[in-house]
Amino acid sequence: MPRGGTPPGAAEDELVGTTMKENTMRITRRTVLGASAAGAVSALALSACSKQGTGTGGAGGSGASDDGGAIDASKNQVNAKERSELGEGGVLRLTNNAFPANWNVMHTDGNVENTINIMEAVSPGMYSLNLYTPEGEIVLNESFAKRIELVSEDPQVMEIELNEGMKWSDGTPIDYKSIANTFNTLNGSNEEFQVASSEGFNKVEKVEPGANDLTAKITFKEKYADYKGLAAVMPDALVASPDAFNTSFVDGPMITAGPYKIENIDATNKTVSIVPDENWWGEKALFKQVIWTTIEEPDAVATAYQAGQLDSVEANVPAIYEPLKDSVGNGTSLLKAAAPSWTHITLNGAEGRPLADVKVRQAVALAISREDCFLSVNKAMPYPKDRKDQNNHILMTTQKGYKDNAGKFAKQDPDAAKKLLEEAGYTIEGEQAMKDGKQLEVTYVYNDGSKINEAVVAVVEENLKAVGIKLNVQKVPPTDLFSKYVIPGQFDLTLFGWNGNPFLSSGDAIWKSDGEQNFGKVGDPEVDKLVDAAAVELDEAKRIDLINQYDAKLWELAGTIPLWQAYDFYIQTDDLANLGANGMATIADWTKIGYVKGSKKLEG
Repeated sequence: MPRGGTPPGAAEDELVGTTMKENTMRITRRTVLGASAAGAVSALALSACSKQGTGTGGAGGSGASDDGGAIDASKNQVNAKERSELGEGGVLRLTNNAFPANWNVMHTDGNVENTINIMEAVSPGMYSLNLYTPEGEIVLNESFAKRIELVSEDPQVMEIELNEGMKWSDGTPIDYKSIANTFNTLNGSNEEFQVASSEGFNKVEKVEPGANDLTAKITFKEKYADYKGLAAVMPDALVASPDAFNTSFVDGPMITAGPYKIENIDATNKTVSIVPDENWWGEKALFKQVIWTTIEEPDAVATAYQAGQLDSVEANVPAIYEPLKDSVGNGTSLLKAAAPSWTHITLNGAEGRPLADVKVRQAVALAISREDCFLSVNKAMPYPKDRKDQNNHILMTTQKGYKDNAGKFAKQDPDAAKKLLEEAGYTIEGEQAMKDGKQLEVTYVYNDGSKINEAVVAVVEENLKAVGIKLNVQKVPPTDLFSKYVIPGQFDLTLFGWNGNPFLSSGDAIWKSDGEQNFGKVGDPEVDKLVDAAAVELDEAKRIDLINQYDAKLWELAGTIPLWQAYDFYIQTDDLANLGANGMATIADWTKIGYVKGSKKLEG
């Protein structure tokens, strides 16, 4: 997750909807790749788009899955096993495509999928006190909490009660104060704290001690439907000051509380290793060691797996999938799930930028063939034949309440694009859109080495050239994409992914005019009102209707161009259990991940 970003939202470093999470943010998190929403692009994390190759697909269809049909959105494939079927020991070797820039997952630079994936093993409570099932159900993480309960509806009051005897790695207790730290820091009242998102937290009136020192009583100023999604804990030292919050986790998580602990962080060689934490109070971690190695080139990921150097890889791009697909069935499995993530292009509509005029943004949206973008990346991938276009910014095509709101933006229309440019004051002179003697130029910024971007940018360049727009391409270091370019607004177009979760309002900060994750600075007062109304609506049908209303307006604003919903494809050793294509189950329970009994991997 987050699946989204995915920049901050959880930046997954590239996936978010489709790929190897190279630029993915989880809603509230991004992936360095594409974007994705699970359950709604709520709680999104970024995911950056990975370095992939060319693709598969078709309008309403793409590469074929084994049976040619859709992958059930309520299912995931993780080689599910009971803990009793697993052995203790062994080393798990994983990879990601971007080394963490900040290990604080609540910071705008740390709310990235690659970082969250590691932090879920060493400090899951800092991300959430909940777990998500494949069906999108929200369940309590009983390793941390006894209950998350709504004790009053008017006013809305939530109580969070933690388990006894828990401590942070610095020896301080995990108690009421740890809960209050989360709410008081993330509510947006002090802008010096560079939080990934304050949505939901900014609707809280007060946080008070409950009946004991392990219970917090949270009173809301107004109703908030996704109240459970706010439950998390943070250590005192991390929130002691804005500087501590913003910088103390830059080189590594100084304080943790989870089944594993950090053994070593090697920023030079871009490796991270974790080992079981002897102070963990829950079920014992099963692996002797888990190692993540940052490998930016997808073909190098495939080579490493073939050489027996990795145990599980996200094969969401052809450069990884194609070399490895023939190994499936020979000690290797292909695991698949419809992901809560989607890939998109964000347009920068900030004042003074070339795309500040909504008509120009609409022209860009109509000029680009989303189908060709999808095919350029996914043509070789095993997508289902009945894949639908992602024509909603909030709800996935496989999600309850999904509605196609794209209207005229559903299909490429270069003639309409030219007309909009003329309405914006440009004249089409030959093959150039001109105003005041200058051709309209825009800059597409992406993480260097991203095969997904390399494929998509060629399509975008050709499409924009056909309507008179010159595209300049700027490649930047993967670790700098969000922190130095996307978040500061130094781009006109950029592609990454949003990774989501079951909380429908977790992505509100993307769509609101002043939202922390609205990197393109495109907003509208009416959209703001509808987003706020949906966030407080407790009736599910009415809430879905409000979401689809503002989604329709988002298409007209043309600040984000959805490209495709991602599907998770993992190739991994048969002996690895409870890890793989998680689908909606975006948070991994690291106390249940291990090798099956009898596996030779346990000897490693």
